[in-house]
Amino acid sequence: MKQTYFKNHLPLIIFISVLLYINSLSNTFVYDDVYIITENYLIKSLENLPKLFQKDYLLLSGELSYRPIVTLSYFIDYAIWQLNPVGYHLTNVILHTVTVFLFYCLIKSICKRHRVSIFATLLFLSHPILTETVNAVCYREDILASLFFLLAFICFVKIRFPISEKGTSLKQTNTRFIPYYILSCASYCLALFSKEMAITLPILLVLFDLLYPLGNKSKTSTISSKLIGTGRWVPFYGGYIAVTGFYLFIRFIVFKNTFKTISVSPSNATTMTKVVASYIKLLFLPLNLNADYIVPYTNIYGLSFILSALFVVSACVLIALLSRRDKLLTFFNLWFFITLLPVFGIIPIGNIMAERYLYLPIMGFCGTTGCILANYPSLRKYMAIVLGGILLSMQISVIYRNGVWQDDATLWRYTYQREPKSARACSNLGNVYFKNQRYEEAIQMYKKSLTFQYSYPFIHYNLGAIYEKIGLIDKAIEEYKASISSHHDNTLAFNNLGTLYDRQGLYDMAIEAYKQALTNNPYFPLTHNNLGNTYERIGNSEKAEMEYTEALKINKDYADAHNNLGAVYLKKGMMDNAIDELKKAAQLKPDHLDAHYNLGIAYTAKGFYEETIHEFNLAIHYNPKDFAAYRELGMLYLKHKKDNQKSLYYFNESLKLTHDPDEAKKVKEMIDAIKAGGVF
Repeated sequence: MKQTYFKNHLPLIIFISVLLYINSLSNTFVYDDVYIITENYLIKSLENLPKLFQKDYLLLSGELSYRPIVTLSYFIDYAIWQLNPVGYHLTNVILHTVTVFLFYCLIKSICKRHRVSIFATLLFLSHPILTETVNAVCYREDILASLFFLLAFICFVKIRFPISEKGTSLKQTNTRFIPYYILSCASYCLALFSKEMAITLPILLVLFDLLYPLGNKSKTSTISSKLIGTGRWVPFYGGYIAVTGFYLFIRFIVFKNTFKTISVSPSNATTMTKVVASYIKLLFLPLNLNADYIVPYTNIYGLSFILSALFVVSACVLIALLSRRDKLLTFFNLWFFITLLPVFGIIPIGNIMAERYLYLPIMGFCGTTGCILANYPSLRKYMAIVLGGILLSMQISVIYRNGVWQDDATLWRYTYQREPKSARACSNLGNVYFKNQRYEEAIQMYKKSLTFQYSYPFIHYNLGAIYEKIGLIDKAIEEYKASISSHHDNTLAFNNLGTLYDRQGLYDMAIEAYKQALTNNPYFPLTHNNLGNTYERIGNSEKAEMEYTEALKINKDYADAHNNLGAVYLKKGMMDNAIDELKKAAQLKPDHLDAHYNLGIAYTAKGFYEETIHEFNLAIHYNPKDFAAYRELGMLYLKHKKDNQKSLYYFNESLKLTHDPDEAKKVKEMIDAIKAGGVF
């Protein structure tokens, strides 16, 4: 009968979970997805998979800590979907639904009460606090960590309660113990390498051992004592301890991140008390949800701290009172606080408060709520309609919040309205204005963001980029320099400084800026390509070739680097090599003007005149003002096709388009010579 009950409700739970997030599939990439997905060259080639286990992972992945499982999921997504955001959001929805299913299984295996399992799961999947994690592809780490966390816990429960209702022999139990134990430890390892929050699992396992009653002592206690009794407590937990030690070694020694994390606001006991109070409030009243929270610093005598402390203490007292008769309630309540420990500021984090941090802890809140309703049937009876209304309103809020995350414009407009003193919201809204060529409004938002206490240097970079766009070069250089921190950690700023110096003919300064950018991040193909261009301008073709080659090692689909490398080969007279590289550039970017023009030059040198005509015509097709292509066609028809009429036509078109007096003079001389019959 229990199995039938499970089967009847599980499809409904899965259906609701998918249905609530179905409208998120139309969303674009938002927030940090640009760094993790769209501009991440690492995930765009399966040949880069070994780099998941190399020290350069942190430079290449866009992650601030070692999370290879998450990056591996992006590899898989890109192999299937390329840069179609639908696929990435679909993966998030599927992973979230699997997590919902595992949460249901965990509650069911622990408490054996189906009403608790169903309501706790419905509350979990309906809570709008989860929308940030599901909608932002770059926050998939929280889903994956929670998924493997739950799987590890479920396997632990299978070991903890090895006796079925009918009973099993010790031999059968040992046979079952080994695979479940290995799977539990392996899942814990995968959870850790998805996100650091999973490190709280062993604490919860020990807590569960201490709090949860064993049931039938005559049978269960005997078997459990043989498997995980007092004398074998350390060996039993040895697997989890070993996995934790291995992870800490990898995380803080082998793959230690030397990059500076952006600090939004200072973290101390008073501030974190306010954060905890805010989290608890959001569990019960998920209103005014936001992508960026500002928690002002306050001292211990501040009113906001006193009120927050009283609220947290009151919540803890209430929890203690409710938990007196039910150890399971104690377990779920402590689940919430224990799983929040990694984001309590013990280790510096980028955001002092974020909704995604609650993805795993909220399971404790949902389990607690389910237990309370199960323990007080009279409450459930009279509040059935109210509870149904609460769940429905939450589900409507989920669907609405999915719309907020539709794109950067909707997300940051909403965030700015909710938190107008957020430097991140102002800066990202400025980016939206920048993309829509609303430059004055963008500058205003960037400048406003810089006035806030918790601003950050990269905003200067955004301001520099817009000054460069509108031609205020001196101001752009000033802002780029301002965006470079004391650690010289802004690769993009150094790169853009290099391009500006190059345009001004300050080639030595340009080279120095590019080298500084590559010192920070040697795996940035744009900088390698730009440095190659500067070397080419000063006549150092050997170094230019080396830089273009380095760019292509990082991103083999970089059309500009293929074209530039082809141009170097063209100068050296290596026509076959040049044609090979230029064809790759044209295939990757069909409207690449220089690639078609250079191909035309290479084909001319090889005597492939029909191919030459085709490439020059393509260059003109994509850029009707390309006077050089017209000129080359004129020369081709004059010297090789012996067609003076067509030659005159192309020379005249070139003469109309050129703005270079010397070029115009040469073309005019050719026209005059053809008309005089002196050139054939």
